[in-house]
Parts: sequence; structure tokens; C-alpha cells
Amino acid sequence: METGRLHIRRINEEDEKSFINGISDRKLRTCYGFPDEMDLSVSRKIFQRFCSLQRAFSLIRQDTGEMVGFLLDVEPELPTEIAAKLPQKGRTLAYAVYTSFQRQGYMEETLCAYIPSMDAEYIHCGHFPENEASKNLLIKLGFKEFSKHQTGMKQIVDEILLPPDLHK
Repeated sequence: METGRLHIRRINEEDEKSFINGISDRKLRTCYGFPDEMDLSVSRKIFQRFCSLQRAFSLIRQDTGEMVGFLLDVEPELPTEIAAKLPQKGRTLAYAVYTSFQRQGYMEETLCAYIPSMDAEYIHCGHFPENEASKNLLIKLGFKEFSKHQTGMKQIVDEILLPPDLHK
């Protein structure tokens, strides 16, 4: 998939170095929920997990070939009481833009291109309350706060996009 500035393609082995460099930033790890301290072996395990997913994508700048972040499209894993209030056919999107590429519109561009291609009755994105950039992006795209729940030691705010907003 192409956008004005990005090539969105399935993540693969050639992305490992860029991925590991990108998630080595503490701020990004905090916003994404990765462990505070990660050695190379943990980073590689996370990368291998992403490579094993059917819908894990690298976001590659068309002009430089640099990987600026990633997008995951996975089955929702919501608490039962939240899932019971939603249609059956949903997807969860998880994403990150590496710190040196943040605030340049890459994720908005990615989501605006990707969401219309999804076959879903709802789309779920979660974010930590302190991740204002993600919250603001989701609001801009029409997501609405649906619930809050705890995962481990952190609270997650669940933002949901439902029809008719789904395929604007």
C-alpha cells in the first residue's frame, strides 16, 4: 500500500535493525507499553513476534527508504465486559512512529490509507492516558473513548471507531 510519502508493507527480516533502533528509545517504549529495560535479546523476540503476525507492517519513507514506524492489525483482546458491548467483527490496530519521525503526520497518513481497506464492524485502538499524541490523533480520525481498563500496572483507554465513521 502506498500513501503520499510512505510505502506500507509487511514487516520482514530486513527491518530488524531499524525496528530495534526505533524501540530502543525509552519514550517510545513507555508510550507503547514495552518493558522499561530491554536488552537486545528481548528486542529481537519482540521483532520476531511481529514478523510472525499476518498483518504487521513497516512504514517506509518513499524518498529515503527509512523505516519510520510500524502498524499492527490484530484480533481484539478486550476484557469480556467490554467485548460484549461491541459488534462481533472487530480489529485492533496498534502502532508506533519512532521518536525522530514523530509529529510529522506519518501515522495519520498511514491510518487514513489503511482503515478504509479493513473488513471490520469496529476498530479498536488503545492508548495509555499519558500518550496525548495518540489520543489526539484518534479523536481527529473519529474514534470515541469507549472504556478504560487495567493491563498489568497500567491503565489503557480504549478508543473505538464504529460505523458510520468507519469508512469515511
